[in-house]
Amino acid sequence: MLTLPPSTRIFLCTQPCDMRRGFDGLLAEARRRCVDADPFAGHLFIFVGKRKHHIKVLYFQA
Repeated sequence: MLTLPPSTRIFLCTQPCDMRRGFDGLLAEARRRCVDADPFAGHLFIFVGKRKHHIKVLYFQA
C-alpha cells in the first residue's frame, strides 16, 4: 500500500492508451499528454486501456 503526501497530484489520461507499453512508453505518454507535469515529481499518472477494462499507474517514488 502506498502512502501519498497531500501534495501529490493525480493525472488521469482519459484517452485510451496501448496497454502493451512498458514504463518507458508510459513515461513518454505522460510527458506528451501532461506537458506541465513532471513525471519524476512524485505525481500519479493513470492510463486507461482501449476497452476500459485495465488501468496502469505510473508513479516514481523519490
